[in-house]
Amino acid sequence: MNANKKKSKKSAEDLATDTPVNTGARITSTHEDYLEAVFRLSGEDSKGIRVTDLAKELGCRLPTVTRTVKTLADLGFFSHESRGLVHLTDQGKILAREIAHRHDDVVSFLQFILGLSEEDARADACQLEHGLSALGAERLHRFLDYIDTMPVEDRKKMQKHVSADGKHIEQFGNLVEIKTQGWRG
Repeated sequence: MNANKKKSKKSAEDLATDTPVNTGARITSTHEDYLEAVFRLSGEDSKGIRVTDLAKELGCRLPTVTRTVKTLADLGFFSHESRGLVHLTDQGKILAREIAHRHDDVVSFLQFILGLSEEDARADACQLEHGLSALGAERLHRFLDYIDTMPVEDRKKMQKHVSADGKHIEQFGNLVEIKTQGWRG
């Protein structure tokens, strides 16, 4: 499973040594999506991205994106001048890296442990990740690290057991199959 994880991921210990971000700010799941999108589009060096590119990536109208970018700039996560590029601040980079890391861990868990397809894992991760606490994200990360130490045969047995070969369990037969897609979907 290690080969399937992103190379830019930091360990839980590395993330814990970064400077803490402004935890007094009220960050919504939408704000998290914006932070992650800018982080992924601009890369680790945060070269900056255009608001129009961010709007296209998120599937949102330009006025909505401009308003949200201003809010995140006011909170200290973005630097942005009118009609200029959007950059992550140092504080924004720290938070965005953690958000992206949490997203990647949720995708890995759903895909490689629960056996979901990559498409389903990404769609479900967009819904699940925002409700995961910092402690939950840390424990999930440690669990994935532990799974990496298991022999391949043990991992395959576990995955086969939990995936039930794609058969639906009766008690979940009435749930809607098609989920609302996140901006990554």
